[in-house]
Amino acid sequence: MAQEQQRIFVVDDETIIAFEMADALEDLGFEVVGPSTHLEQALNVAEDGEIDAACLDVNLGSGKSSEPIAQVLAERGNPYVYITAYDTEQIKFLKDGDLVLRKPISKSDLREVLLQSINS
Repeated sequence: MAQEQQRIFVVDDETIIAFEMADALEDLGFEVVGPSTHLEQALNVAEDGEIDAACLDVNLGSGKSSEPIAQVLAERGNPYVYITAYDTEQIKFLKDGDLVLRKPISKSDLREVLLQSINS
């Protein structure tokens, strides 16, 4: 019996990057949920969506961050990975154990980190 595709939620305020990420994830064999480019939309999906893990851009523009999305996902028991151009020291809301991939990212790193987060 075939293994069910893992559903990955993509959040990035830059539409082009969000769709590039979605394409990369689909190339890796994941099912993409979203992408969401706005905090409010992303919060709705995080609260109610059927997802196995999420890729979250740290900065969502206009002074907004993905921290509230990560909080909702953590409460639901959904793993997430921050994908950002920032150094980890610049992200004030990181918690111990949060996974961070630094942009630009490779498909192999993305796949490895997502599978690690889903299987832990």
